[in-house]
Amino acid sequence: MNSLHPVSLLKKVMPQEGRVRSAREVSVGDRFEQQDAGASIWIVERISEVRMSSFPLVSLARVGHPDITKTVSLSTLSENIEYRLAG
Repeated sequence: MNSLHPVSLLKKVMPQEGRVRSAREVSVGDRFEQQDAGASIWIVERISEVRMSSFPLVSLARVGHPDITKTVSLSTLSENIEYRLAG
């Protein structure tokens, strides 16, 4: 029955060749700077593999405000567009 699930059917129809995992290694504890007007720093708390995505999900917590969290795709951190590794 799992092969009849809508997501499974969609995966079979859509080409997967264009999806490539990032070469950049991201680890728990890494810090990223968000490149917007606020320039906040986020720390990697957890990396989770998700069956429905070719990229893992990364849970981030804002440095200085641990109650503010977000989850982004590993590809978002790897693109260096919205986030860059904080030095």
